Amino acid sequence: MARLDEQDFDEKRLARRARRKKSQLAAYITLGVIFLVVVGVLVFGIHMLRKSLGVKPNTEEVAPEAVQEASEEPAVIETPEETEEVQEYTEDELMDEVLGSIISEMTLEDKVAGLFLVTPEQLTGVDTAVKAGTGTQEALSNYAVGGVIYAPKNIKSTDQIKEMLETTATMSKYPIFTILSEQSGVSDSVRTTLGTGPEGEITDSQTAMDAGNKAGAELFKNGFNFAVGPDMEVVENGEFGSDIDTVKELTSAYATGLQDAGITSCGYLFPQKGDTTSGMAASESTREDLVIGEYEVFKNAIDSGIGAMMVSNVSLPELTGDNTPACLSDKIVEDELRGALGFEGVVITAPLNEKAVTEYYTSKDAAIAAIKAGADMIYIPENFEEAYAGLLAEVQDGNISEERINESLRRIYTIKYADRVSRISSGG
Repeated sequence: MARLDEQDFDEKRLARRARRKKSQLAAYITLGVIFLVVVGVLVFGIHMLRKSLGVKPNTEEVAPEAVQEASEEPAVIETPEETEEVQEYTEDELMDEVLGSIISEMTLEDKVAGLFLVTPEQLTGVDTAVKAGTGTQEALSNYAVGGVIYAPKNIKSTDQIKEMLETTATMSKYPIFTILSEQSGVSDSVRTTLGTGPEGEITDSQTAMDAGNKAGAELFKNGFNFAVGPDMEVVENGEFGSDIDTVKELTSAYATGLQDAGITSCGYLFPQKGDTTSGMAASESTREDLVIGEYEVFKNAIDSGIGAMMVSNVSLPELTGDNTPACLSDKIVEDELRGALGFEGVVITAPLNEKAVTEYYTSKDAAIAAIKAGADMIYIPENFEEAYAGLLAEVQDGNISEERINESLRRIYTIKYADRVSRISSGG
């Protein structure tokens, strides 16, 4: 398979196709005009001939020989070289064609791998990755993961991380998410290195948008295209405080700022945070509590067009009836996030290497449960190879349909190809 973008998918091919369709339409219009001109000339010639011979018009009269001869020797008009049916595409239709083309050509192995978001260490097996080399190339050839997640230990300088990310992107068979983990919670040293920290205090929607836009511009410049942020927690010591209206306003504006700069914003954590790193974290919140609280924050971000949402590992027995982590529960993902709040973007699990998951699920079982619950992408499984192999086998055995995998891939690639399809549609 040929590489997409700079590899498999050739963006220029789509642009040429769009231009070719426009050229075809112009050719058919020209053909029609020529035909009308020829007919007009014939009619005028017949009229002048009849006039010169003194013949009066008679609608019942048979056509003169001149007309008959003209009909026997029709004008020869060249047809366009290509006879492909003319069709104008809207941007949505062009996106559908792009997605259909990409997904139909992917192997099942690549489709399943494309649902995983992993660290460079999980991908290559090294202790700390600071450069993309032959190990990265080999790993990406075997596992066409959907994205790679970078932490402070991977970032030494702007030149170093930019080269690492750009090299990784060119090595991937398909467009890949390059992710800064929990952007709002990264170390001050990383914020200083990348220049993503706000220049002033965030006090209203404008300053929040400016901060998000500044952070996004710096991330984009250094090779990132995805950020886990903003933090949408509503608590006293949270990033944006404990007032629902304030958190709702500031998180939505910050996410918009990120996305305007070319970074996909992933809000976290839906519907609540908790101490999931040390074991099960069960919340006593009822659905009514969430509706008048956290749901307002997430719903506002969804209505503003946020691209992705990370679902937590907190258990919500008042909603689910058991202690299933939220990201592994269809009642939370499908009924609440997609159903009640109307989210149509990419749903990502919280890190599946947290003890709230690992104490109760194998890597394989957690990955399978996440996809069955409605998640689109699996974020840092405890054991990537085990999770991947287990999910692949589940699809091969028919317990999860390939169409279900395609459904998630369509959401993922809608984000990955949005800018390119927009440029092609506008003739850019």
